[in-house]
Amino acid sequence: MTIAGLTFSRMLVEKKAASRGQVSINTNIGIVSAEEIDFVMGNQKQKGIKIVFDFRNTYTPDLGLLILNGDVLYLSDQKKHDELMKEWNKSKKFPDEIMAQLYDAISIKSMLQAIQLSSTVGLPPPIPIPRFSAGTHADSGRRGPVAGATREPQAAGQQKEPKPKK
Repeated sequence: MTIAGLTFSRMLVEKKAASRGQVSINTNIGIVSAEEIDFVMGNQKQKGIKIVFDFRNTYTPDLGLLILNGDVLYLSDQKKHDELMKEWNKSKKFPDEIMAQLYDAISIKSMLQAIQLSSTVGLPPPIPIPRFSAGTHADSGRRGPVAGATREPQAAGQQKEPKPKK
């Protein structure tokens, strides 16, 4: 029971307007379809599941859009495979533990790609990026860049990280 691969089949990023004021970035991941496939490695043939996903970042106000579509190849033993496909065909869902694995893999790889693509066209990144500021290190009295000293949310509704206790 493992994710054997994740590939992108479509990448669309569009900047519609310049960023001004507060920007909200909404991220959605959807499982579009799942189908049985034969996975061949050398002389061995194994049943697999090709899971098609849709990853979207939408900006408010309407600054732009980022869409990534792709496939996840999921492998499991034959008994588990049959159970998963039966569940998918019945409810268009997989068990929670499988969905968590899928969403984690899709989110990690897609967020990395989304950061790069948004930067390329000049859209705000989909996750807050730590900011550094000049100042005095609280614990040593030294001057210079303070790592993580200021981390402002980039989207409306995001919370600041709690300050560490001393």
